[in-house]
Amino acid sequence: MKEILLEHFHRYPQMQLQDAVKLLYQSEFGGGHMVTSPEKSLKSLEDEWKGCKGRKPPVVCESIGGGMHRIYIDALNEGLSPDTLNRLFVETANGKGGTREAFEKKLTLLVQCCEQGELPYEKAQAEVYLDLYRSRGCPPVSHSACYCEAYHPAYRVVADCYARYYEAFVKIDQALAEKEMLLISIDGMCAAGKSTMGRILQSVYSCNLFHMDDFFLQPHQRTPKRMNQVGSNVDYERFKEEILDHLGEREGLEYQVYDCKTQTLDHFVKTSWNRLNIVEGSYSQHPYFGDIWDLRFFCEVSPAKQLNRILARNGESMLERFKQEWIPKENDYFAAFGIREKSIRMENNAEKIC
Repeated sequence: MKEILLEHFHRYPQMQLQDAVKLLYQSEFGGGHMVTSPEKSLKSLEDEWKGCKGRKPPVVCESIGGGMHRIYIDALNEGLSPDTLNRLFVETANGKGGTREAFEKKLTLLVQCCEQGELPYEKAQAEVYLDLYRSRGCPPVSHSACYCEAYHPAYRVVADCYARYYEAFVKIDQALAEKEMLLISIDGMCAAGKSTMGRILQSVYSCNLFHMDDFFLQPHQRTPKRMNQVGSNVDYERFKEEILDHLGEREGLEYQVYDCKTQTLDHFVKTSWNRLNIVEGSYSQHPYFGDIWDLRFFCEVSPAKQLNRILARNGESMLERFKQEWIPKENDYFAAFGIREKSIRMENNAEKIC
């Protein structure tokens, strides 16, 4: 938190103690105090945007610590839709907790930074301000007049798990503004967050989300000829027949899920027609499907973090199989078909994947 606090003072030199407290408050409690209803929140956002059109701030999306980011309303000038930004803000507000104890530790950190000369305020000055602030019950505060005049702040506080996919939200909103129906692929390295990214996007857009894991090869399909092919691990024929060939049908579609534990086809899933359809999982960009994607994303992670995540998720015995079999097969597929190069790359080296 100290690093972020000092970074903000460096970026915004007109920042006052009041603004520092606001930063710390938002990092702990988010912006939930601003939300009375999603509808009113959206109206407020749209009204605020009218005064921001054409602006270009130093950053559009910045970390404020505590698992929170500020996304500036200027992002709407880049193609992010007001509906999407409002959903990110409201969902964050509904899910953010925070405690007075943790907030007090952050206020203590602020005083320590002043005492050590890392911030341009005397320790006594900070203590007087915070004593008064505590006497009022530590409420949310506004930005100082000095800060507002210098920087004209207009933003919404959103969780890191949304901010991480800011570029994806912008690309999707731009495409939705131009096309009636979108088909998106999320491919990439195992343990790089493909499923998480798909789940996050689905939660925001209420879209269809299909998993390539539901289309693993059945045992009788695993012939030597098939398994020697690059990208052979999934039943791409069945995926095309049950999913891709029916996406445009207004009555929706039905498909059967493969159960890896029993190695058999299991229950059926029915989906309704939707403007936005997302396919997540390794081999989702297999050339068998053709050039069908409106947007392609590639999730990647450092090799060391990849192995650590697999170990935590699958255990040591399965880690060896990933290292000896599945990771090499994926890498061959990426290289053979230029999957990484054709996609928007989403790096996910965070300690937690949402």
